[in-house]
Amino acid sequence: MSINEYYEDITESEANFLLDLYGVIRRLVLLDIDITLVRLAYELDTSPSELSDYLPQILTILNKVEEEFEIR
Repeated sequence: MSINEYYEDITESEANFLLDLYGVIRRLVLLDIDITLVRLAYELDTSPSELSDYLPQILTILNKVEEEFEIR
Protein backbone atom coordinates (compact mmCIF):
# COMPACT_ATOMS: atom_id res chain seq x y z
CA MET A 1 0.00 0.00 0.00
CA SER A 2 1.47 3.35 -0.95
CA ILE A 3 1.76 6.10 1.60
CA ASN A 4 -0.95 8.15 -0.15
CA GLU A 5 -3.58 5.41 0.07
CA TYR A 6 -6.15 5.79 2.82
CA TYR A 7 -6.73 3.07 5.36
CA GLU A 8 -8.11 2.90 8.85
CA ASP A 9 -7.75 0.53 11.75
CA ILE A 10 -10.85 -1.47 12.54
CA THR A 11 -11.81 -3.40 15.60
CA GLU A 12 -12.08 -7.15 15.72
CA SER A 13 -15.88 -6.90 15.91
CA GLU A 14 -15.96 -4.69 12.81
CA ALA A 15 -13.73 -7.14 10.98
CA ASN A 16 -15.98 -10.04 11.96
CA PHE A 17 -19.03 -8.08 10.83
CA LEU A 18 -17.43 -7.42 7.44
CA LEU A 19 -16.63 -11.12 7.09
CA ASP A 20 -20.24 -11.97 7.94
CA LEU A 21 -21.39 -9.36 5.44
CA TYR A 22 -19.20 -10.91 2.75
CA GLY A 23 -20.59 -14.36 3.49
CA VAL A 24 -24.20 -13.20 3.27
CA ILE A 25 -23.63 -11.23 0.06
CA ARG A 26 -21.82 -14.17 -1.53
CA ARG A 27 -24.60 -16.59 -0.59
CA LEU A 28 -27.34 -14.28 -1.88
CA VAL A 29 -25.51 -13.77 -5.17
CA LEU A 30 -25.11 -17.55 -5.52
CA LEU A 31 -28.85 -17.97 -4.93
CA ASP A 32 -29.61 -15.12 -7.37
CA ILE A 33 -31.43 -13.13 -4.68
CA ASP A 34 -31.49 -9.34 -4.97
CA ILE A 35 -29.14 -7.56 -2.59
CA THR A 36 -30.99 -4.86 -0.65
CA LEU A 37 -30.30 -3.22 2.68
CA VAL A 38 -33.53 -4.71 4.01
CA ARG A 39 -32.51 -8.23 2.96
CA LEU A 40 -28.99 -7.84 4.33
CA ALA A 41 -30.36 -6.45 7.60
CA TYR A 42 -32.69 -9.44 7.90
CA GLU A 43 -29.87 -11.91 7.22
CA LEU A 44 -27.48 -10.19 9.64
CA ASP A 45 -30.12 -9.52 12.32
CA THR A 46 -29.54 -5.78 12.31
CA SER A 47 -31.38 -2.72 11.01
CA PRO A 48 -31.10 -1.23 7.51
CA SER A 49 -30.19 2.13 9.02
CA GLU A 50 -27.16 0.57 10.76
CA LEU A 51 -26.09 -0.97 7.45
CA SER A 52 -26.24 2.39 5.69
CA ASP A 53 -22.93 3.25 7.39
CA TYR A 54 -21.42 0.33 5.46
CA LEU A 55 -22.70 1.23 1.98
CA PRO A 56 -19.22 1.71 0.46
CA GLN A 57 -18.08 -1.64 1.84
CA ILE A 58 -21.29 -3.36 0.72
CA LEU A 59 -20.88 -2.07 -2.83
CA THR A 60 -17.22 -3.06 -2.93
CA ILE A 61 -17.97 -6.56 -1.67
CA LEU A 62 -20.89 -6.95 -4.09
CA ASN A 63 -18.79 -5.85 -7.06
CA LYS A 64 -15.95 -8.22 -6.13
CA VAL A 65 -18.31 -11.17 -5.61
CA GLU A 66 -20.09 -10.51 -8.92
CA GLU A 67 -16.70 -10.31 -10.68
CA GLU A 68 -15.67 -13.58 -9.06
CA PHE A 69 -18.72 -15.38 -10.44
CA GLU A 70 -18.38 -13.81 -13.89
CA ILE A 71 -14.85 -15.21 -14.15
CA ARG A 72 -16.03 -18.74 -13.35
